[in-house]
Amino acid sequence: MADPTTRLAVEVSAGPSADAEELDELVGRLRRELLELDVESVDRARGGPAPRGARAVDVLALGTLLVSLVDPATVLPAVIAAIEAWLRGRGQRSVKLELDGDVLEVTGVSSRDQRRLIDGWLARHTGMNGVPRWQVAEAR
Repeated sequence: MADPTTRLAVEVSAGPSADAEELDELVGRLRRELLELDVESVDRARGGPAPRGARAVDVLALGTLLVSLVDPATVLPAVIAAIEAWLRGRGQRSVKLELDGDVLEVTGVSSRDQRRLIDGWLARHTGMNGVPRWQVAEAR
């Protein structure tokens, strides 16, 4: 019997000035980075073609990856750390994460409040309440 997997949706926004080609390239880079982790798979979400006459901003919503995690409690912290590192210095780009209906939006801007939100979101999905993410990463 196969292990049950958890699906993490990762929606990439490249900012208002990006076009569909740039988004495709960015999503491809992030996908390759996530595949280097101990994840089951990283697939592009299936979406229909962009509506005729859609603006570039409308097309950007199609930049979604579905990450399959066999053991979220151990793998999710590494996935979040990889996404944060990928976002650093990327200006207006952001990533929206959804796991079991719980949504978190991470931007390239780092702040104390954002760190607390990320840690709280991560704790809800890993059972690691009160354990800072850097300790989880060092334990690996």
